Amino acid sequence: WYGKDIILVDTAGLRKKSKVEDNIEYYSNVRTYQAISRADVVLVMLDANKGVMKQDKTIAQYVIQKGKGLVMVVNKWDLVTKNSSTLKEFQRKITHQFKALDYYPSLFISALTKQRVSKVLDFVWNVYQARQQKINTKDLNSWLEKVQRIKAPPAPKGKEIKIKFMTQVNVSPPIFACFCNYPKLIPASYQRFFENQFRESFNFEGVPLIFSFRKK
Repeated sequence: WYGKDIILVDTAGLRKKSKVEDNIEYYSNVRTYQAISRADVVLVMLDANKGVMKQDKTIAQYVIQKGKGLVMVVNKWDLVTKNSSTLKEFQRKITHQFKALDYYPSLFISALTKQRVSKVLDFVWNVYQARQQKINTKDLNSWLEKVQRIKAPPAPKGKEIKIKFMTQVNVSPPIFACFCNYPKLIPASYQRFFENQFRESFNFEGVPLIFSFRKK
């Protein structure tokens, strides 16, 4: 693909555990989870006629937990009756049902008519590159200073929390060590704010991020 070697692995669709009735289907599920664990980027296929099913959310959540790049691909888009707002409305439904997918791109295709199929690998490559990137420590700490001026961490029990330094310690997936005086007291709400602000400043679309708050 444009001089780049890309390995594509087509897996069987995952079914609910309650519907896995025989050994063949069981081992098919196992192989699919193994393929996800080995992948850099995972495409989760949705049926445009069905929307986001519970099992789709389970798979996407597993991909994110494994730190893999993720692209949501909505197939059978040719069968949907559309107007100017249909695509945005479908995207809104996806993120409404699974808020974490705000950070992950969606591509609407038709395997039958080939609509946008040629764009799939473009999306994959963009996510792959984002997952590989390393942010300069100086840039990280400049951002850290700014974000704490916008909104400082809360002070539970009167203890002022100060995040003093951060650095990227890993790529694929990106992991950021954030050193502070009371790491265990940083509430989940502030961690979400922290990640939202970070993603607005740095391009990690389609990539799970790990922020490890540690004792300074």
